[in-house]
Amino acid sequence: MIFLISVSIAQAQCDNRIDYSQVPVGDRIIPFVVELDTNLSIQFPAPGQNQRFCYRLTGVGQDNSTFVDLSHWVLSICPNIRLDQITNVTVTIGGVEQTVIIGDNVELFVPPNTDPPTGCSGLKFDFELNKVLDGEDSVGVFCFELTSPFPIGPVVVCLNGGQETASSLSICGPACSETEVCEVIASQLVNVCVPITVTPFADTGTVTTVCCGDPVVNGGDCVGEINGTCEFTVSQLICVQVPVNFGANAAPGATFVQCRDATDGECVCPDENGNGGDGG
Repeated sequence: MIFLISVSIAQAQCDNRIDYSQVPVGDRIIPFVVELDTNLSIQFPAPGQNQRFCYRLTGVGQDNSTFVDLSHWVLSICPNIRLDQITNVTVTIGGVEQTVIIGDNVELFVPPNTDPPTGCSGLKFDFELNKVLDGEDSVGVFCFELTSPFPIGPVVVCLNGGQETASSLSICGPACSETEVCEVIASQLVNVCVPITVTPFADTGTVTTVCCGDPVVNGGDCVGEINGTCEFTVSQLICVQVPVNFGANAAPGATFVQCRDATDGECVCPDENGNGGDGG
């Protein structure tokens, strides 16, 4: 089977800076400027290097009821990006690195799942920022890396604050490729065996003492073993029921590519005999 594969990191036209302070949401404004920090980012990684995106959010509003603080924000990255492809997530507020907990204050919502307050899918950063640029808590730097590089293109930035959501502007980020993806389903029969070790246990309940007759008071020494113990056995036939669930996870390995001749113009696939396309 022959695949025509385009291997490159393309970049569509997009903006490295957007300004939500000029975008009213009803009668409120979420006054934040969002910038892709190109100095901290690695948009076009070298072989073996992760792709890195760093975004700087800055509050530029005024201290009145029209402007609202940032509650959290969502970057609508390509929905093909899996959580296991996202690594080295860091958040710095006012120059102080924050504790990042994946699945808690940083979450990935893959369509059709969305962040409930904003209705946006993508990478959510649940960190508050001050709306007024008069303190350290009004500037945040949010970085993450991708183990597999993605094309650069416009991705929507969703801001949430004061029970309002702004989602009309896009910034440069990891977007989906516009090239066609050829999908194939492969299967393999696998015999799975797992050893089960059963370790029985017996716990004693509350010990109860029953007095047999009245106590006897005698003079002289006690009869028996000093600090002795008495032993007896109790046996019980038990049946142990062990539920076992079998399944499998699949992970792709390295991609092997056979390069054919390059031509100008649109793609032309070869016929069933392998003729045409790239002249082969």
